[in-house]
Amino acid sequence: MKGIAHMARLREIRVIETPLSYSNQRAWSFHPGAHHVRQLLMHFLPPDFILDGSSLLSVIFGEKPAGEAQCSQALGCTSYYVDDFDIGAYMAGSPSEQQERMLLELTAVLVRLASDAGADVEAVNQAARCVRDCGFALYIPVRKLWRSSPDRQYRVEVYRCLGPAIGEVWQAHLVDKAGKPLAVHGITNTPGYLDRTSHFSKSRWDGMLFQIVHATMNSVVYSLDTARCDT
Repeated sequence: MKGIAHMARLREIRVIETPLSYSNQRAWSFHPGAHHVRQLLMHFLPPDFILDGSSLLSVIFGEKPAGEAQCSQALGCTSYYVDDFDIGAYMAGSPSEQQERMLLELTAVLVRLASDAGADVEAVNQAARCVRDCGFALYIPVRKLWRSSPDRQYRVEVYRCLGPAIGEVWQAHLVDKAGKPLAVHGITNTPGYLDRTSHFSKSRWDGMLFQIVHATMNSVVYSLDTARCDT
């Protein structure tokens, strides 16, 4: 694609419903079940993957409002309607059926847009294969947040965990200097449906306190008192 080196890489895939069938009017929740699927797809796509120049892809499921284009691009966002999608039938499926259907739909949209833009279609298909190969669940080490204690006796390893039952959960694993697991602590609630990769931006030790800090706000967003851990 001409000028592709100067185009923005894809940073986020969002899954939403058309306003004509928005879930807040019903007793189901459409978006959470798709969270781990879209995040796993993004994880397995190359970090420099360029789709069509947009950094955000918003995939909108359900009936398209009259006058709306199926695909539109504005302000760094590509919006694409999957209008032949029965949300009710989708919600009636089992979690395994839902995640497979969601992966199929998101992959189809990505392939179509990549093909139209001259982007790497095989990278999309390979990412989808990886999602299936890992069973739609993955523990991702966030090594930039790993820290050994000042006395070098302990290390805290941070993991971003994605899966159908948990959505997205972050954990702190306390290990000894030999790497032996000692304790696992939840950083976020289970289940969770927020991407915190930019929110949890750096870590530090304050005495025996392991802390995760929001770099922009310079505020502590998580603290683990290792002196109180049952080791």
